[in-house]
Amino acid sequence: MKILIHIFFLFFVKSSVANYINYPQAEISVIREINGFNFTNESFEVSDDITAAIKQGKASELVKFFDTKVIIKIINQEDVLSKSQAEANLKYFFEKHTVKNFTASRVSSVNNSMQYLTGSLETSSGKFRVSVLIRRNLISQFRIETDND
Repeated sequence: MKILIHIFFLFFVKSSVANYINYPQAEISVIREINGFNFTNESFEVSDDITAAIKQGKASELVKFFDTKVIIKIINQEDVLSKSQAEANLKYFFEKHTVKNFTASRVSSVNNSMQYLTGSLETSSGKFRVSVLIRRNLISQFRIETDND
């Protein structure tokens, strides 16, 4: 029933709005979000890209998703860093700990505005837990902690 209501709403709003606004633009804005449900899944694509960058151990790819300031914790060192500082710290970590594999164990979303990604990072020197907080499709917090299993 909800699906039928959404389809009707999409059709009605799209045709009404199209009379006042350029049709393709109206279609994009209507389909983008209804009742907090994101039809484009942009945030999930971002987490996939972040996961891929961690798997490759590429700080330069990962930093593309960082906010202007980001909370970084690498093992026992935690600080609020700029993008360039964060990239230098991650690059140093990935050079010391060559990535063998990364497995995302959980991706959860809150109101399509925040996403939390956790996973297990296997490197040449051991295993680490990784947790990432994503707000508005930008990483605001990135943690790499030793895995004490």
